[in-house]
Amino acid sequence: MKTNGKKAQAAPNVRFGVLWLTVIALALAGIAYYLIARADDLNRSPLQRTLPLANLSALANGPDGEMYVISGAKQQIEAIGPDGKLKYRIGQQKDGIRRNFTELAVDSRSRLYVLNTILDSYGLYVQSETVTRYSADGKLDAQLFEWKGDGQSKRVGQLKALQIRGDALTFFISRSSGVQQKRFLIDSGKWDQPFAFELPQDRYLSEIYGTEPGQIYYTTKRGSIYQVAADGTSKPLYPVAGMPPMRKNFPERLKTDAGGSLLFVDRSLNALTRLTPGAADPISLVLDEAAIEKSAPGADSFEIADYAVLPGGGVQVLLPDRILNSGPGGAPASVVTKADYSRSERMDEWLVWLAAAAAAALLIAASRLIFVHLLRRRFSFFLKQLVAFVPLIAVSMLLLSNSIYNAFSKNMEDEMKRELSVLAQSGKYIIDGNALERLQSPNDFMDADYQSILQRMNVLFQGDQSSDRRGLYSTVYKYDGNKLYVIADDDDSVNMFKPFELDEDNLAVLKQGQVRSGSWEDASGQWIFAIAPVYDSKGKIVGIYETGRDLTVLERENKQIYKGVIEKIAAITLIVLLVFVVTTYFLLASLRKLRRSVAEITNGNWDAEVSIRTRDEVGELGEQFNVMVRHIRQYIRDITAFSEASFRFVPQQVFKYLGKRGILDVHLGDQVQQNMIVMVSKIRQFYEMSKRLSPKENFNFMNSFLSRFGPLVRKENGLIASYMGAGFMSLFPSRTEDAINAAIAIRKELVVYNGHRAKANYPPVDIGIAIHKGPLMLGIIGEETRMESNVISDDVTLTTRLEELSEQLGVSILVTHSAMETVASPERFQYRSLGRIHLGGQQTPVELYDVYEGDPEAVRMGKDKTKKLFERGVQLYQEGRFFDARETFVEVIKWSRLDKAAKLYFYLCDEYYQRGTAVDWNGTLAV
Repeated sequence: MKTNGKKAQAAPNVRFGVLWLTVIALALAGIAYYLIARADDLNRSPLQRTLPLANLSALANGPDGEMYVISGAKQQIEAIGPDGKLKYRIGQQKDGIRRNFTELAVDSRSRLYVLNTILDSYGLYVQSETVTRYSADGKLDAQLFEWKGDGQSKRVGQLKALQIRGDALTFFISRSSGVQQKRFLIDSGKWDQPFAFELPQDRYLSEIYGTEPGQIYYTTKRGSIYQVAADGTSKPLYPVAGMPPMRKNFPERLKTDAGGSLLFVDRSLNALTRLTPGAADPISLVLDEAAIEKSAPGADSFEIADYAVLPGGGVQVLLPDRILNSGPGGAPASVVTKADYSRSERMDEWLVWLAAAAAAALLIAASRLIFVHLLRRRFSFFLKQLVAFVPLIAVSMLLLSNSIYNAFSKNMEDEMKRELSVLAQSGKYIIDGNALERLQSPNDFMDADYQSILQRMNVLFQGDQSSDRRGLYSTVYKYDGNKLYVIADDDDSVNMFKPFELDEDNLAVLKQGQVRSGSWEDASGQWIFAIAPVYDSKGKIVGIYETGRDLTVLERENKQIYKGVIEKIAAITLIVLLVFVVTTYFLLASLRKLRRSVAEITNGNWDAEVSIRTRDEVGELGEQFNVMVRHIRQYIRDITAFSEASFRFVPQQVFKYLGKRGILDVHLGDQVQQNMIVMVSKIRQFYEMSKRLSPKENFNFMNSFLSRFGPLVRKENGLIASYMGAGFMSLFPSRTEDAINAAIAIRKELVVYNGHRAKANYPPVDIGIAIHKGPLMLGIIGEETRMESNVISDDVTLTTRLEELSEQLGVSILVTHSAMETVASPERFQYRSLGRIHLGGQQTPVELYDVYEGDPEAVRMGKDKTKKLFERGVQLYQEGRFFDARETFVEVIKWSRLDKAAKLYFYLCDEYYQRGTAVDWNGTLAV
């Protein structure tokens, strides 16, 4: 009875301990959720009473003397009251998308309007821009406007000059067709477009300011200032008379003062300048760099990032780490380098740290409860092992993950620096130093030399698309007169001939020709870079070529890898724990030996086997363990072989499009609809040739043909959907350029292929190719015991017919308008328009293009020489001017007698001219 009493007493104690553990676990979960939401506050001490200003880029003033600044490399907004206290902070979302705060404006009710630029996943191309409003206490109020990016703007978008005038918010949209003004009436909540104008010829918008026609001013990339009149015409105001033609002065940050004069930052002088049109001396300095250095000693940099005009005639000048308040006439008044935390902000900070301390105390209490109380109780040793070792192993694996990640991140950064150094060093062979020397002033923007540099500075990258560049940027600097200037940069906000500081790295490149790499942080972000010299034809160093990458993007990619490491470590941890628990329960004596073997298996050594000599249950366990490892090895080999074999019959891309992991997940009826580029490639006159071959020779020929040309499709991210006897049909899911590149590669490879056939006394073969884009159904058809992938679409049938038509038109690569219009830069290819073709059975004519880049040299040169003449003839034909069209095609045929399309048009023009056309003729070419 006494023993039973002890057991009865122990049971409630255990239940009491479990209850307390549950309460502690729930409390820890709540505190953890709170700390994750306030994780940034753990980066500073609760004893810190001020917030230092750093990496500032934009400034705005409120109606009651508040200051609003964009800081932290465009990731933070700080609102500072007139008393110097921090009112609130706004940070960017932590969702893995790169966003930059770009501009600020404040209305009469202290509501903040923010222009936010959303970049691609690599932090380079602008995806969209939003105008968002925050309440007077910093709470998100509403998103007022969103503008999708054009896919070309880099780091800054098309929305400019966010301004408040009275009860209206205005900004401008810079487009290739001109500049549009948008206005939001704050009280009514309505939008309108009060004004629009076009830029003068060969002028490229840089910045714009103003709200009313006649008082709107803008700067161009060539360093000029224009005033826009009410009728939309532009009047040049700057440079003023008497300025040297080779000036490097570049005006930025346009604003007006109370007297109507223009203020701007002269970037070459780093001075705040006033422009008074019509005055005897129109240019005067408001604040020069010497005055700034005197007023703000110890600043990280004296470069003017932004400024604001004060009501009393003074100005606020924004430096990268401070705000300089200057009175009328440039007299220094005060400098703001930090903001005082408010009482509520400090209380919140203490609350965060108290929560962290409470979490630590709860963890200690939980550990003591587990290891001191519960483990002393009489219950299953198996459960004790779980309670004691599961947390220990989990924490160890977490520490291991962090250790792996830290080592990996450091290696990745070092490797990136090495790769960037190689890229930067290649710049001396790519950038034309002579062209760089010929650039003398911002007025040379977009001239032939500048465009040559701009085109060649990115030649090391795979392409201009975001996915191709992977966030890599490039910059070209010119060294002139012992000064370094930015000439071209992958940031549309950086203007030509912007002075750049000569630091130790730059001097080592310019003076010693070294290649340097490193990283830095400024108001535009965090960067990793490499720089190398640029030489002219005489071997003189005339500039610097820089390439680099957004460091935050690299960190984000590393975090994705870290997440993967954590997931894999978690899976491995579960396996280790499972094996550990089983072996502990059945075989304590052989624990170490089995643990070592399991550790080897989890490290990927599937050849490891355990050796246990005892002839009992432990020995049997060891034998079964070895059998399991052998089965797993064999299973892995079988699965690998099966997967590799299945990919030869069903391409892996098909599984991807259907959302399946592999062939085992595919079921009858699985299908997906998608817009894709279809390419049909066939051997012309194949059936005539096959009649002369035996069945075996036919099979050997087709296998040889497909094995030679099929890889060219896959190289361009294409998928061969089906073989069509005399050729194949392939799909390209993303870009028409891939299909055209593959077609050109096939035509060029055909020349080599026919050369080999000629050596073996085989007749040459010819290939017709047609490319079209449209919706199609990709899926699995058949029956339960016999299935295959297939493509169903009228557009596939149309593409097949177009391939058959290509020979009649004398075209090797025939591309439809629906495909060609999606090409980002069609001028990269040699092609010409064939006009609208009416196919029998088709209600709507098809506009076709002849891509002749893969034609034989004689044909290609003839088509290239007569391209404009041929397309002029097509236009005349479509207008019904058959005589003029006939004469035009005669000229084409004189130059290119092999041009079948020109001959076909010539015969039709002659017939229509002689006999007339049908009543329903609509300008198409009927074939």
